[in-house]
Amino acid sequence: MVEVGKEEKLEPRRVAIIGGGISGLVTAYRLRQQAGPQSEKLKITLYEASPRLGGVIETLKWQDCLIESGPDSFITNKPFLLDLAKELNLSDRIVKVQSEGAGGALVYSGGRMHSVPDGFVMLAPSKLLPFAASGILSPAGKMRALMELVIPQRKVETPSGADESLANFVRRRFGAEVLDKLAQPMVAGIYVGDAEKLSAQSVAARFLEMEQTKGSVIRALMKNREKSSGARYGLFASFDGGIGTLVEALLANLPDVELRRGCAVRRIERKGAGYLLKSEADDACYDMLVLACPAASASTMLSEVNPTLSSQLAKIQSASSVVVNFVFEKEALASLEKRFGRTFGAVIPLKERKASNLTLIAFSFASNKYPLRAPDKEIIVRAFLGGVGEEETLALADDVLLRLAEEDLNRLLAPTKPAHYRRVHRWPASMPQYNLGHEALVAEIEETVADQPGLYLTGASYRGVGIPDCVNSANLCAKKLMAELAESVYKY
Repeated sequence: MVEVGKEEKLEPRRVAIIGGGISGLVTAYRLRQQAGPQSEKLKITLYEASPRLGGVIETLKWQDCLIESGPDSFITNKPFLLDLAKELNLSDRIVKVQSEGAGGALVYSGGRMHSVPDGFVMLAPSKLLPFAASGILSPAGKMRALMELVIPQRKVETPSGADESLANFVRRRFGAEVLDKLAQPMVAGIYVGDAEKLSAQSVAARFLEMEQTKGSVIRALMKNREKSSGARYGLFASFDGGIGTLVEALLANLPDVELRRGCAVRRIERKGAGYLLKSEADDACYDMLVLACPAASASTMLSEVNPTLSSQLAKIQSASSVVVNFVFEKEALASLEKRFGRTFGAVIPLKERKASNLTLIAFSFASNKYPLRAPDKEIIVRAFLGGVGEEETLALADDVLLRLAEEDLNRLLAPTKPAHYRRVHRWPASMPQYNLGHEALVAEIEETVADQPGLYLTGASYRGVGIPDCVNSANLCAKKLMAELAESVYKY
């Protein structure tokens, strides 16, 4: 302990961040930012197992096309990413979905494509006439869905009884047809998960709130139509250079952070008041540790440090997925645009996939969504495979995945010419599954972490899978770490 009034050069506190995805990079950026002029008192090392940084965010260039191998959008009704973009001088590089004149999204039903009813919001309609006129549901299915307007709200006796599966919530409020033909494929397109297991409280909290506060989800959506119409495409955005622009900007603002690419941490041990990290390269000690990796990876690494926490983290499951990118001549897909206009893509219900022997979960037209993604005469198609219950998909060879995706697109889109660009991107265990009990489990994890000095968790595994959610998680993590650091003997 340093005596009061006596000057002595203090060794910098060493912080390790494990995980070089968006959560880890933002945590490093915030720590360096909040340290300010005292930054020499903080030495940050970031470990990333893969050779590159950015996690699932990866923007590639092929000829004059921008190809996203991971997410291609972020939602703007959460301010965290917008605030970060402003700090990084990226605000003028944000581009929104080209919604004007667009045909929206499609759903495959009854062996053919249909437009998603105007005003349908993930689980429910906000406009009655387009929903009633849609050919996706049967007359009985539509009548059952509209009965939601008069169905009493669910009585929740205890906090533990508040959670129910997303599938049960949709069936209870809107009926089985809405679940099978609309809600299930839309949710699968986001979470690549099983609606029977996903927690409605975790993935559709605003719909539950509508039921409890307004008595009807449809009535609440109709009253708030200007904020929830259509598929809410106006709320989605990207950057003019792709989502990878954000990663590039963060890396440019981490000049004195040690970035250890291709360096997987295999084991963590407690070492005095700190932590010993055993990586592929060497062993190193740190005072504070941030785990910005998937919960399953964190669980494995913490098995000796805190078995209870390790066991809790292991309960958070993740799904794997595959993205196959294609570039076609736009003329080769002209027939679809003639029928539906400049559409953004389609989702394929599980029951339709089984009935038609299809592999794809969904596909999207990336260059229809954002400007300058491809030359005028070309179109980028992103095909999605895998998800919960189809883990074996990831083990298939590239040529098999390409064949499966092409066969489905040939049936669904009937291109007159084959694609002249094709590439497979695998994302193992990349999407956390917020299954039943997730909120309570995360609360338990946070309580356990609070009793583990110098350890912090951040990332998509806990309170939001979107990029803005990850930015917020990293913001909170860095703020907490700096606050606890300020209370130590090394005062800031």
